[in-house]
Amino acid sequence: MPGMIAALLLSAQAGLAYQAPASAIAPKAQTAPATQSQAGVAPVEQTAAPTDLVLVAAQDLIGKALFLRGSYMGNQLSYDASGNVQGKPKSGDWTLAAFNVTKATRHGPGEIELEGVRVAIRYNPDAHEFQRHPIADQTVKVLIRAGDIKQFRAMVAAIFSFGIDPSLQRSTSLAWRHYFDPNLPWAPDALTGQTVYPFYGLPDQPRDVTPPVLTHKADATITDFALHDKVKGQVQLRMVVDANGSPQHIAITRPLGYGLDEEGVNAVSKWRFTPAMRAGQPVASAIVVKLDFN
Repeated sequence: MPGMIAALLLSAQAGLAYQAPASAIAPKAQTAPATQSQAGVAPVEQTAAPTDLVLVAAQDLIGKALFLRGSYMGNQLSYDASGNVQGKPKSGDWTLAAFNVTKATRHGPGEIELEGVRVAIRYNPDAHEFQRHPIADQTVKVLIRAGDIKQFRAMVAAIFSFGIDPSLQRSTSLAWRHYFDPNLPWAPDALTGQTVYPFYGLPDQPRDVTPPVLTHKADATITDFALHDKVKGQVQLRMVVDANGSPQHIAITRPLGYGLDEEGVNAVSKWRFTPAMRAGQPVASAIVVKLDFN
């Protein structure tokens, strides 16, 4: 299973690998031909207006695969000169926080406004990659305050990630972090040092241990964006059922996107089981569950 997950991860990341915006380069000032309106008057040299380097750099973001760091769900976002978001916009799942810039304008002195659409991320299991799906009726505006090109570039790096970079991966939930890195160790907890008996259908599946039995199930919620785009599919999760019958160490093993993976994690965290049994004693076990969103 880890090998398969790693292979999916490599392909998924390759599908969204994008380059950071190229540095804006100011064109050389153009000198207009000298003119002489009347005899005896010296010609006047005319030069073009200086280029707005910040605006040029902002326009270079059009077409880039951006993600909002913080996974903010608000459609009107404003950032101060230090790159901190203003107000308290709600955060959601990273698969609902992609952003396509369609227009960049100067909003005022030291202010640039980026306008675009929210983009949902969906995993394609056939192509083994994450794919971007713009949500046309979800207009997003991002106001950035920056006085010069150096500050603007720093702000862009603080506000956005380009593709699913390592920093974005580290900012996701534990279930997602263990998807991106299946070898990531879990923090020490009550399961540390315990034997966990796997029920994945592996050749070494224990024969003297009875599997856990589900006794309480909570249904996962379908996100509004998934309903909007009529997204259907399956989320696959791996988890440990501890000796008390409670889910622990929940990780995403095959995603779907559109925020449905996180909804699945939230649901199964409320499930309860009769734990696996070995020699009449409850033991921890690892299982895979599949959630269908139809």
